Amino acid sequence: MTYRSMPSSFEVLARSAARPVSEIDVEEALAIVREQIALLDLDLTGLTVVVGAATGYRAIAATAAALANAGRVIALTRDSQRRPGVPTAGYATLAFAKYAKVSDRVEVTNRIDSRNWQNVDLLANCLQIGPISRSLAELLPSRAVISLMAEPWELRPGVVDFEGCDDAGIKVVAPNLGHPAISVLADFARLCCVLLDDAGIDQRGAEIAVVSDTPCGPVIEHSLRERRARVSMFAHPSIMTGNKWDVIVAAMRPSDKPAMDINCLGRISENSRNALLVQFSGEIDRSAAHYFGLRVWPPKRPARGQLGLPLEALGAAPTIRKLMGGLKAAEAAYRGAELGRDSVGFIVKAGKADR
Repeated sequence: MTYRSMPSSFEVLARSAARPVSEIDVEEALAIVREQIALLDLDLTGLTVVVGAATGYRAIAATAAALANAGRVIALTRDSQRRPGVPTAGYATLAFAKYAKVSDRVEVTNRIDSRNWQNVDLLANCLQIGPISRSLAELLPSRAVISLMAEPWELRPGVVDFEGCDDAGIKVVAPNLGHPAISVLADFARLCCVLLDDAGIDQRGAEIAVVSDTPCGPVIEHSLRERRARVSMFAHPSIMTGNKWDVIVAAMRPSDKPAMDINCLGRISENSRNALLVQFSGEIDRSAAHYFGLRVWPPKRPARGQLGLPLEALGAAPTIRKLMGGLKAAEAAYRGAELGRDSVGFIVKAGKADR
């Protein structure tokens, strides 16, 4: 295994700047949205849909719902914390809606009055809402559907009170990221390989341990093997063998406590002190890693529940397919469609999928 020279801090900034997601090719993005609406047969006719306002490719969510004929789209924002010179989420969301000529059905606001939640049909889980609590679920009408907009393993603990939703009779649904019309799992694997490229890793012949308890693990393994890496899979860092690894990829579920904690990192430092820890998903105790002299990539700690590199780094299509899949899963659940193993989405109860 060979290392390319590790990038300098200037190069890291340059690479980040080379992947701007706040300024998108709206023509390309709109074409993908229309293609996905047709492919998924997405029909939100007459429904009131709540999504998060956003920048970058995620700004298309409100427009996608409107183009699928939603009667009203509410985009929630937190633009009160705007940074000078940075386009706001509300501005980006409305700009895309205006380009698509559906801005008359898109309303950007920073709050919804408690009594108006009774009019909501579909609610997309988003940062702007914060945790979807029991009290919020009880404000929704019984017909409403909450879309996680991600598979459950991607979510931080406590993002949704599943028991509260069950008790309120509210369906919670997740998109099936492996469904052919969404097909994001392969993109996650590609993203992981890009993260390794950014770290300066030549994957040919590299001894790589992938630590994963998510559906991404096997797909990442396959992608790395295609790049001629020698890969071993582990469901948890505590069961890793004593091999001397060149790279250890953490692709874990978000958790309150890092799975890769001081005990696991201590064992890694004994056997593979020169290994590079790559934080694709999940948490690494970086203080402990620093204590043992272990290197971690990316240099900046991702926010809990965030990937080491945003999906938007791969361009418009993966992010849009995922967003559209979340909307379609919600529509299917709202219409009472039977959601099975091979469906576009699946019902989630108390954090477990009914696949």
